[in-house]
Amino acid sequence: MKKTIAIILLTACSFGCTKKQASVLSCPAQMCTMNFASIGVQFQDKSGNAITVKNYTVVNQRTGEILTSSGTGMNSAGYYRVVDDGMLKKLSSEGDEIIVTSTHPTTGQIKTATYKISGGCNCHVARISGPEIIAFD
Repeated sequence: MKKTIAIILLTACSFGCTKKQASVLSCPAQMCTMNFASIGVQFQDKSGNAITVKNYTVVNQRTGEILTSSGTGMNSAGYYRVVDDGMLKKLSSEGDEIIVTSTHPTTGQIKTATYKISGGCNCHVARISGPEIIAFD
């Protein structure tokens, strides 16, 4: 009898723990499009020409995690991905502060910009604030 009660209690505890963890880690069911969203930034020199920067880094201030680094350019010159839907779960639903840093390839000038970008349980990443163009002096 004592064995049966112990097994029942042990089973109930294990189901209770599993259920609690699953609810914390999962997002609510929602309808999302199949689109793949990304947020980028265009780098320009003082004349407005697109440039390829050095030491491009994107850091999530909340976690300290580097989200992207050099070599994350896109098809057009001077355009770099800040975040995309592949990084959705690395961002909070309310929005995280994202710091973008880059260096001008010839002058060595360093530019930094702050973005607020949401992700998490949202369907797609979204820019809440932050520049679309970063221009060097």
